[in-house]
Amino acid sequence: MRSNAREKTRMTRMTRYVLVAVTTLSACVVSAAEIKRNGARGVVQELVWAAHRSVSESRVFMTTNAREVFYSSDNGKTFQAICKENVLRGCEELRSTPMLISRFDDDSVGDSDAAKEILIQDAGGKYIWASPDLGDTWRSPCEKADGSAGCFANPAKSVPGGRGRILGAIKPHPRRAGWFLAFVKTCDSWNPSKNTDCAPFRLLASGDFGKSWTDMMANSRGKIASFMDYDWGPDDGSSPTPTIYATAFRNAAAFTDHRDGWDYNIDLLRSNDLFASIDVVEQCANAFEILNGDVYSALPPDCEDFHKNRNRPSAIESSDVVLKISTDLGQTFNTACFPMNMPKTGFVIYDYHAGDAGPDFISVDHTEQNIIEAAAPMNKLYASDESLQLFSLSMKTLVRSQQSFAMQDFVPVYGLDGVFVANQISYKAFISGFPPERYSDFFESRISFNGGGTWHKIPAPETNAEGVKYQCSSDQFDCERYGLHLHGEVDWEVSEDWEDKFGGVYSRPSAPGIIISTGNVGDALTDDVSQVNTYISRDGGATWMETKRGAYIYEFGNHGGLLVIAKQFEPVDKVEYSLNEGKTWAAIQLASRVFVHNIRVDPSAKGHVFIIHGATAADDASDPSRGSYFVINFDDILAEQKIKVCADGDYETWMPAAPGSGGCLLGQRVQLKRRKLSVECFNDGDAWREKQVVGTCACSRVYDTECDYGSERVYNIPNASDWPHCVTMSDVNTKCQARSHVSVRPSNLRIVSGDKCSGAAAVLGDDDHNDRHHHHRGHLFFRVLMFVTVFGVVVFGALYVRQNYDLGTLSTTFPNAARNAVNTAYDKVRDIFGKREHATPPGYFEPLGDFAAEDEI
Repeated sequence: MRSNAREKTRMTRMTRYVLVAVTTLSACVVSAAEIKRNGARGVVQELVWAAHRSVSESRVFMTTNAREVFYSSDNGKTFQAICKENVLRGCEELRSTPMLISRFDDDSVGDSDAAKEILIQDAGGKYIWASPDLGDTWRSPCEKADGSAGCFANPAKSVPGGRGRILGAIKPHPRRAGWFLAFVKTCDSWNPSKNTDCAPFRLLASGDFGKSWTDMMANSRGKIASFMDYDWGPDDGSSPTPTIYATAFRNAAAFTDHRDGWDYNIDLLRSNDLFASIDVVEQCANAFEILNGDVYSALPPDCEDFHKNRNRPSAIESSDVVLKISTDLGQTFNTACFPMNMPKTGFVIYDYHAGDAGPDFISVDHTEQNIIEAAAPMNKLYASDESLQLFSLSMKTLVRSQQSFAMQDFVPVYGLDGVFVANQISYKAFISGFPPERYSDFFESRISFNGGGTWHKIPAPETNAEGVKYQCSSDQFDCERYGLHLHGEVDWEVSEDWEDKFGGVYSRPSAPGIIISTGNVGDALTDDVSQVNTYISRDGGATWMETKRGAYIYEFGNHGGLLVIAKQFEPVDKVEYSLNEGKTWAAIQLASRVFVHNIRVDPSAKGHVFIIHGATAADDASDPSRGSYFVINFDDILAEQKIKVCADGDYETWMPAAPGSGGCLLGQRVQLKRRKLSVECFNDGDAWREKQVVGTCACSRVYDTECDYGSERVYNIPNASDWPHCVTMSDVNTKCQARSHVSVRPSNLRIVSGDKCSGAAAVLGDDDHNDRHHHHRGHLFFRVLMFVTVFGVVVFGALYVRQNYDLGTLSTTFPNAARNAVNTAYDKVRDIFGKREHATPPGYFEPLGDFAAEDEI
């Protein structure tokens, strides 16, 4: 399982859409041969599985917490420890687990020379080993190489004084081979060189695969006083030097006077010649992101006033932040307007379409005045309109991590347009007058079938995996009132121990409609292991079945045709697999018992080789050499079992849709091919579930609309035909300039972004609907990136750098290191087809599930 960027009205009645739960089978061992254990001193910490079109077998790189590095050149079938045998010269001196750096993302297959480059970086920033050919050959650090030719130089040695540390991970260019960026603190603050200025953050670039580095602060000839953040810019490959964006101080005196936090003297800059020349993109932009070619910048609201009145102090008093969006490479910016009239301190940007302008969703970390809300781990989720300026409220209390507001329980269902699963905090957490002891006791799951336009409870299975009808409470209260609650990204990513990681909502683009997750049936999500079970949906979340009692970890292979799972939190001597999407299971015997931490699969075409990694004991004290991994090749197992390759007659046509919608999906009828549930066969290596649009649907208030800017759902309405109904919010942000030239209809409704229904005027109440279809189109991949303010960076970055980079008691901030740290933790998921789907009949939807009306109507 990858770690993913990972998750109102009380219905008057609820239509059941339930998969009949079948008692699952744990068959006898399918092969006489046990899967042998591969031992390691440490537990696997990071795994990169790299598949490239130019090589016949994929490569696997693994690191452990005992500073080991393992490498496989044969699709994960065999490994060698490359810290030994002098493959990585000097790696025996590592003091902590190194970082694996590559351009590979989940499910990706590389096709460029740049995609072949792999870096292994000492977490302390001292050494870098680099391979230009997926690990076939390595360049050692220049300090450890036999000679200077062909070595990889440490960029910190290229700054004045030749001292210092790399902050964060070296950043490779996404497409150009041999190009890297590095962020460097000039010298160690506890032992500075007498002739070296330790204060500035320097940005360095290499275009020759680390042989040499250009110090861009020196290259600017005094135009840059200190860099603060950086990224590669959009690049069409036409210029000899790639474009670089960075935030920086241009005034040395202002940088000297700078204190932690926002500063009017930090600007967003751009350069095409390694900062020998500079373009000012946006004044006062203290933080930025470049996402799918668009530029996002965050700045204080009174930047223009400050620069008009230069005698003002540079300390920023306002806690509010303005977000601006540019879809023309930073030439012009529009201000994003959010209806909640509360200060904003940070943003998480979700963009699912690489080829289209702007974001799909933005989650905002507001500064709430209410002490109970302020203490709650929550953000507010907003959906974009076609102007990319007026964002409407989609969910009020989206669950986020207590440690990082960028980690949230909000995930798409891959392969299906507009289906999302999220966890929110119930309104019950806010009605007692004081903060609850545990907000997590009030987490509840919601699903949207129309791109966040409306949200509703996830329907619970009728029976458990053993065929027993659910009893939700001692008085056998109807389970329909409660529903199914699923663990999300927060529960997987935040825990530092494998023993506390629950598998979250998981789907794959190669298996559209199939979702698996751990969770429970009840009135809220629980982390009580004894109450957590494993659930599967094969129709995009419309219906669910409990496939296993207990918490399991899981992974898809064979384009969704093969599902492999293992029990969590207890030692097991078997893993199980299913060829019928969890209806039945067969067991594979392991040579020894192991606490399974994760399961990974070959991302190339077939996905038949799985790596199971974990530990023989719960802690190092019990077994100092507890690290374990098992390699399972299903080509061998299924050949032994004589499992056939699927034929045309083994597939069926399926139309994904929201329950009750009549087969419509964001204004269209879509067909997909999927394997019949009754058939056990293996998908051909070229199998892929292409979708086909077969018709257009008439617009519906229920399935195709969302509340417009400044309005929210209400439920106590006398006429059901008026549902969904939106009314103006009580405290709306009216200062947004876009309000003057972008109209909001009297009905307070708009068509959901990306919806392609026909006849919008009939449901919106006017004829001005031709421009309401969102700009997002097409089958493009998904990215989730964090966009943080400097306030968040300072806090998280200081903690991260102190823990991981051994920089003593530095008091300065480390913005880039912090962002890289969170982005590394915030593992990205991708390859989704499109955007936004549909909903269900009146009374079934619960758009903003945190309303108290939920349980009253």
